[in-house]
Amino acid sequence: MNVVFHLQVLFVLTPFAACQEHKVPASNPEISAQIDYKLEKSMVTTISCLSPKGSLPINYTLYRDTTLVNTLVAESRPRAEFVVNLSFSELLETLKCKADNGFGPKYSRGLIIDLSVNLTSKPDPPILGQQLALSCGVTFNTQQYEWYFVYPTKNTTNITGQNQYIIESTNVGIYYCSVYGYVSNGIEVLVQDLSVNLTSKPDPPIVGQQLALYCTVTYDTKENYTWYFVHPTKNMTKDTKQNQFIIEAANSGIYYCSVHGHFSNRIEVPEQDSSFQPVVVGVSVGAILLLILIIGLICYCCATKAHRFDIA
Repeated sequence: MNVVFHLQVLFVLTPFAACQEHKVPASNPEISAQIDYKLEKSMVTTISCLSPKGSLPINYTLYRDTTLVNTLVAESRPRAEFVVNLSFSELLETLKCKADNGFGPKYSRGLIIDLSVNLTSKPDPPILGQQLALSCGVTFNTQQYEWYFVYPTKNTTNITGQNQYIIESTNVGIYYCSVYGYVSNGIEVLVQDLSVNLTSKPDPPIVGQQLALYCTVTYDTKENYTWYFVHPTKNMTKDTKQNQFIIEAANSGIYYCSVHGHFSNRIEVPEQDSSFQPVVVGVSVGAILLLILIIGLICYCCATKAHRFDIA
């Protein structure tokens, strides 16, 4: 009975023991860098190495080109972090991590800490008076970004922990960002032609006929086009995404449009003069009577000449 019990226990525990002894090779480690702070001639930098897969413990080794910098042993999954003081020339060298848990070394990609700072904007190019999103890009992790706004009348500086800065309404000027004293390229907001021009087809408009209005600006915009119709009896306003507006039968009045708060020229559809039609009819009748009279005189003259010729 005891022999059977021990065999059952052994049968249950053997797979568990086999699983416990099974080890997984370390995968190629991931490498990243975060600059902690800047000294006069160097940067204090944290280099992180992590193999996402592999049995612990894992021995991590950091190299700068072929020079061994430091070695750490990770007993748990958290990444190995090497805090190193790198001179500006050493920052240009290739950093690499090696991970080994007894199955042979695995290496990370090479990492060069590029200290260049790149500033981009959306929209590109910026549009004066509209919202502008600035993004300050670097190849390393950092906790501080400095923003510089150089305007014609004043300069301002802001410090944030994010690499993006939103300006609700841009002014004319130049925008920069910097990280640890390294300054980005500049993005300039120029004075733009913000005028709005309204045209029509036909030109000039004819009351009662179809009228096509075109509201144009010199820049790309996603703003609404606002249309204003000022009639003798009522006023109307309409917003559209298109810069064209069709009126099937134009009424007398004044038409204009606006984009982003800037107004266009005005187009007027004049009232039709009600006294004009009787005058035209009267002139037409008079012209017809005059023509009949002239024809009658010509016929009379011709008949008189013929009669005299017969007598002679």
